Amino acid sequence: MKEYRVQTDKECSPQLQTFELAERTYEKWKDYYMADGVVAEESFVEIVESTDDFEDHKVVKKVIAVVDDERTELGTPREEGMDWDYWAKWQEVDLAVLENINLPGEETNR
Repeated sequence: MKEYRVQTDKECSPQLQTFELAERTYEKWKDYYMADGVVAEESFVEIVESTDDFEDHKVVKKVIAVVDDERTELGTPREEGMDWDYWAKWQEVDLAVLENINLPGEETNR
C-alpha cells in the first residue's frame, strides 16, 4: 500500500494514508512556510510516496522557493518597511527532468 509524507528542507510530516490528504497538507505547508520565511533556491516543499515504510521513496510533487522578480520590480520588501530583501514565490519543479539527472558515479537510465 502506498503511503505519503510531506517534507521540507526543515521538517517531515507523519505518514499519510492518501494522496488527497498529502496534497492538502502540502498546500497548507506551502502557505505556512512562505509566511514564516523562505530562502530562494533552497527552501522546498515536496510530497513523497513509499510502499516500504519509507526505506525508499519517490518524490511525486515538489516546489522550490524562487525570487519573485515581477513583484520585486514594483518595490522591494525593504522599501515597503519589511525586514527582508526580496519577494519570493513557489515554482513547480519538473520531476521528469530530475529523473533524468544522474549524479557522479551513477549509471544512466538509458
